[in-house]
Amino acid sequence: MKKLITLIAALIISSTLTAQTNCDCKADLKFVYDQMQTMSSYKSQIKGEEVGKFNAKFHQISGRVTSDMDKLKCYEEINKLMNLVKDKHASFSEVRPDFSIEDALDSSFVKEYRASESFKNFPTVSIDLGEIRNRLENKSINDVEGIYSVGNSMKIGVYRIASSDSLVGVMLSTKIGIWAPGQIFMYLKETDLTNRYDITAYGQVHKNLLTYKSHLVTNGILMRNVVKASLQKNHVHINKEERETYKLHSLNKNVQYVWLNSFSRFGNADKRDALVKEIKMELKADNLIVDLRNNGGGASKISLPIVKAIRKSGVKVFVLTNFASGSNAEQTTVRLKRDKTTVHLGQTTYGAIAYGVNYGYSYTSPSGLFTFTPTDMRFNHYLKYEETGVVPDVSLSPDSDWIEQTIDYINKQSL
Repeated sequence: MKKLITLIAALIISSTLTAQTNCDCKADLKFVYDQMQTMSSYKSQIKGEEVGKFNAKFHQISGRVTSDMDKLKCYEEINKLMNLVKDKHASFSEVRPDFSIEDALDSSFVKEYRASESFKNFPTVSIDLGEIRNRLENKSINDVEGIYSVGNSMKIGVYRIASSDSLVGVMLSTKIGIWAPGQIFMYLKETDLTNRYDITAYGQVHKNLLTYKSHLVTNGILMRNVVKASLQKNHVHINKEERETYKLHSLNKNVQYVWLNSFSRFGNADKRDALVKEIKMELKADNLIVDLRNNGGGASKISLPIVKAIRKSGVKVFVLTNFASGSNAEQTTVRLKRDKTTVHLGQTTYGAIAYGVNYGYSYTSPSGLFTFTPTDMRFNHYLKYEETGVVPDVSLSPDSDWIEQTIDYINKQSL
């Protein structure tokens, strides 16, 4: 019986690792074309002459793709259609292979994986990695080119390729065995916005294709867990323990502070109620710092009571955001800024504010390689911020603590 179970497990692993690499891109493109038209974002933005342009783009791309096409090339072509609609909540990605992070760290699984066609045929650069290291190791913090740490387990080199507006991120070293030096981790292409890139990346664990539209790369931070190896201290992102959230803290006699790390409906209702009560009873200072850094959003039924309590208190509000502040955190920022005395500091927000996913239904493409999650919520009055984000009134330096910088700003305004 034990041998049978082992054999079945081996067969499952084998089928997972020999996944299809080519796809019927014509069918997948038509699938995305149809799915996009169900979304509120499409209906809001693609009207009149834009309908003709959208259809023309679809037929143009359809003429380029084939029924037996390389997966990456197909993915890139379909994203050209996706880019016609501003909607960062809408998701089009490669289906995740059926293995876990535990598998990826298991030596027997890794051995099997590295013998598979998926591993052998994974996109890889032919350039000498030593030359890449030498070329990149002295790049400045603010240069998009350079050597980046991916968490504590990987290092990648990001460098420009033949086209001056395009870059590639290649694996230099890794502690995760399903990756190998030389394999490509991501592709970046400059947009018309300063320091913004459209990024196609492979998932760190599952190596499935993912897209990041109009993504901000600055201050040595490519993504939240992908930062320049030479970056000594990351002041842009907040590093606090979960227990410090949803609680008022007194920083001095004139300034109080609260960090709101999430507006998720799950687990935050009690914390919301306790904070609203605390605001009513204990908010005594003239100034309140509302820290929304790293807040990826959630539900208005969590955030709105907090916003109402803060605005009713009559204190002067200072909102902190970074590029990891998204969705309902962005809406909260705008709502707080309706009070003309509110000051918004920090960094531009993520730009996923005008639409949302409530039910989260996902649909698999005809090839079985990709999944599409359409948006089903609409907040059109925020459309001007979609993909660009909410720009702060005061930009903060990445070189020192943002709370201290905000306190200094408050003190200067009081003089």
